Amino acid sequence: MTRYRFLDGMGDVVAEGEFTRHDDALAWAEDPDREEDVQRVEHLGPAGEWRWAGALRG
Repeated sequence: MTRYRFLDGMGDVVAEGEFTRHDDALAWAEDPDREEDVQRVEHLGPAGEWRWAGALRG
């Protein structure tokens, strides 16, 4: 499992979670029924640093 964090437009963390697949984390961020306004997704790298997880489609 990989740890992800989801940030809003101001860079504040609005949610965190663990996902087995990278695509599942991005899909969670893009879910229109979710209350959180996610603008960026990051994952925890092997050295304990946060890394950009990729562009959102929406």
